[in-house]
Amino acid sequence: MYRALAKTKEKGLNERIFVFPRRVAKPKLRIFCFPYAGGSITSYYSWVKHFNKDIELVFVQPPGRSSRIAERPHESMDELIEELMSQADFITQVPFVFFGHSLGGRVAYELTRQLLASGRKQPEYLIVSGSRAAHLPGLKGNVFSLPKDQFIDRLANMNGTPQEVLDNKELMELLIPVLRADFKIAEIYKADIFPVPVPTLVLYGDEDKDVSIDQVQAWRMLSSKETSIQKLPGGHFFVDSHSDLVIAQVQNVIDGCIRSACNWRLVKWPINAGSIKAG
Repeated sequence: MYRALAKTKEKGLNERIFVFPRRVAKPKLRIFCFPYAGGSITSYYSWVKHFNKDIELVFVQPPGRSSRIAERPHESMDELIEELMSQADFITQVPFVFFGHSLGGRVAYELTRQLLASGRKQPEYLIVSGSRAAHLPGLKGNVFSLPKDQFIDRLANMNGTPQEVLDNKELMELLIPVLRADFKIAEIYKADIFPVPVPTLVLYGDEDKDVSIDQVQAWRMLSSKETSIQKLPGGHFFVDSHSDLVIAQVQNVIDGCIRSACNWRLVKWPINAGSIKAG
């Protein structure tokens, strides 16, 4: 049902990285959707029916999951961003918006910075969901390095993994490497404070115990444009449990971009802009 880019003829594309639920010949705008740690493109499957046919959704699929299950997962933000930047020509081909949940929001922010560093066009909008600001450290410690039994217990406490999956030992043997890798990125990556010239929408769940309101408000330090913050019902995985409300927020952003005729941004990289920093 969902076609990877292997079946397209667009020059220079890596067929493993992106999945399209519906191809659009001449899209007005593309929405790139980044998964949360341990997540996949399945969180976004239902989105396509909610957007006009001239809007193209692009699901970002990192290695270690779905059709890339046999590939070694990335263990650092540098590796992940390097792979995505190899597709910068495609990403910036038409006006675009980034959406990412949790770790996916921080990946979207870092990719925005690196596009800016290379002198390329930036997204019309950055939408981060269920995520602390990218320059703040995590508060959970190094979950990724816990012994297996403790690691699985922490997964269970996060309420993001179905119990039937946690109880399936063979399946967990397959999933643990990519989960550890994603958690390593989430826990080690910390951006320098650098405001990108992109308007930003921050979504957070009113019952999210993993992200505090102070961590949400701190996103204002990472954009030199307007930053809007919107509270939604739900815990950390409200992107799944209340997807209709999340989609409505994204639709509002897209409608605004279309009305403004997609004021495509090309900004020169400042001299003192920061780079990826572990911490």
